[in-house]
Amino acid sequence: MNIQSPPLAPAALLREVDVRMTQALDNFFQRSHAPLQDTLLRAISAQMAPAAIATGQTCLDWLDTRPDALSTAFADQFRRHLARPETFTQRHDSRPAELQLLDDNALKRQLAEEKAAAQLTEVLRADMLLLFGRLRVARRIALEDQNHVDAYGPLPIIRALSRALDALGIESQCGTLLLQCAAAPLLDTLIHTYSALNQFLYAQNIPELPVAHAVPPPRRTQTGVGQAILAHIQSAAAHARETGPAGGFPPMPRRLIDSLEDWQTRPSGAPAAATRILQLLQQDARRAGTGALDLAVLEAVTGLFECILDDPALSPRYKAAIAQLQIPTLRVALVAPDFFSDDQHPARQLIDLAGLFSRRFPEHAPSHVPALEQIETHCAAILDDPGHPAGTFAQAHNSLAAWLADKNAHAKARLAAEVAHLEQIERQELGTLLALENLHDLTERYPAPESVLRRLEAAWVPHMASLYVAESGEGPDWRAACHTLLQLFLSLQAPQNDAIREARLQSIPSINTALRGGLLAQGAEPGQLRDFFRAITATQECWIRPTLGQREAVLSTFTPRHISQQQIESLARQFADTPADDPVLRRTQQLREGDWVDFEPPCEGLTAARVAWVGVHGHLLFCDGEGEQRLSLDHTRLAAEIRAGRASIPEQSLTGKAMLCLKKNLSASPG
Repeated sequence: MNIQSPPLAPAALLREVDVRMTQALDNFFQRSHAPLQDTLLRAISAQMAPAAIATGQTCLDWLDTRPDALSTAFADQFRRHLARPETFTQRHDSRPAELQLLDDNALKRQLAEEKAAAQLTEVLRADMLLLFGRLRVARRIALEDQNHVDAYGPLPIIRALSRALDALGIESQCGTLLLQCAAAPLLDTLIHTYSALNQFLYAQNIPELPVAHAVPPPRRTQTGVGQAILAHIQSAAAHARETGPAGGFPPMPRRLIDSLEDWQTRPSGAPAAATRILQLLQQDARRAGTGALDLAVLEAVTGLFECILDDPALSPRYKAAIAQLQIPTLRVALVAPDFFSDDQHPARQLIDLAGLFSRRFPEHAPSHVPALEQIETHCAAILDDPGHPAGTFAQAHNSLAAWLADKNAHAKARLAAEVAHLEQIERQELGTLLALENLHDLTERYPAPESVLRRLEAAWVPHMASLYVAESGEGPDWRAACHTLLQLFLSLQAPQNDAIREARLQSIPSINTALRGGLLAQGAEPGQLRDFFRAITATQECWIRPTLGQREAVLSTFTPRHISQQQIESLARQFADTPADDPVLRRTQQLREGDWVDFEPPCEGLTAARVAWVGVHGHLLFCDGEGEQRLSLDHTRLAAEIRAGRASIPEQSLTGKAMLCLKKNLSASPG
């Protein structure tokens, strides 16, 4: 059984993080060979022009014959970046002293860098924030610059890759294509690396940075929806002014905000009347000669609440509470119309949180009544403070979020044992996968007896997986095991000269000692050890004592392969018939902890399931609002359920969903 190593000193801990981050890039192209090749062929199939084929063929040749050189250059550039991060940002983030012109190739490279970094950042944001928070804590303890944590982000990593391609003398067009195709495999690498670093820092007792509340901001729905609604408001107001009364001076428009206090204190009567208060206000405002811009804002807020209060997924009692926010929301929209384009506006955040409460604490849940009381109490506080609505909205949101965080903590405690078990399995699987990839890469490059390879697969790979679990990633013992494996494969090859021969003779005892210790740790029996080392010795003796001859045929040797243009065209046509990605699968891969999925019919008793844990390999743990009922799916199976119509991913933001509905209604309305 592996024993966790004692915590490192803060400075040593930060150096270890640097090493682990670089280690992930030092064999990136070997580990990502297959997906990179597929992506390159898909990129070629999209054009099939002679120039595109020639560029793609050059990239494939580099990938096939020199992946080790690509990885080494990548890691080297990242090490330089860690040593002097300001030199990597100067080219893009500071203005040159003199005007500089870029040729088309340089501009395409910069655009490719920015686009790839933006895509990676969007997907990795949650993992990045958690990792960077812990790194800031560690750097604060070590009295080091906390801003240095940005050096681990996708943008500097992409730039390190770009510089590595230039340093190898790869033509600009080929380098840009390689960089574009490396984005997806690099995403997988960074997901694994960020997750492993988070686990490593957690094991070293580095806490998360404290946050104001535990509710993530609502995810953006569709870019430009809010801006489109705001543009419609401005256009409608301008049109109304242009078509005003002809001749003479128009009457001074009345400010709508001056009359809102009366409407806010007006008794609503029946609950249905409260939901129609903005429609009644619209009629009164038109008769009173209200200004065109105010009328346009009123129309948009009215439409927004119509969409919210008509949403069948919203509980009726929560609808009644949200309906109380109509006049306060109108007030903040009149004061600052960017309410529509800012999905982080406090009023929108509060309404979104109320929608989340409706899902989290439905009417049949034990916590429904206290949760509803929290919403009603804070809505009443907003109504009691008409003069400071934006600040009151923010205060109510933070207070509700803190209450929800406490509830989430209790639910998370119920799931802690199951999540810990899943994380343990995942670390074991990831350690095994990385060890097999490492072994496969060495097998391709250096011939070895089949009996040696089979024993390595059976015992050394599990040994490396156990090291990965014990060290929460690719730690010192893992790296030493990788080095031992490399030295073993080298010791099986005939040396080129006497100096190398002598060095390998000196290394054999230490290699055998490390191998014996690792195999014994996995329960290898004496007979198995005897067979294993007999096969190694027999192969080594082929160059130590050539007269003994070869005793066992090697399994395979690595020979660089040059893919011909005919092969490229044939493979590219095959890829052209296959979609590059699946939008449904991609949507499931974007799910984060706290998101919701609906099932109809219920799946294992759950109709609305909350994501409680997201695994690195695509495993998802779902639960109900209380954390009692549980359901485990992976991305592929969930995507299949969605395609079959048995599951759906609802819009997670209540106001975001209403904005989409409002934009559709405004587009369909005449004029």
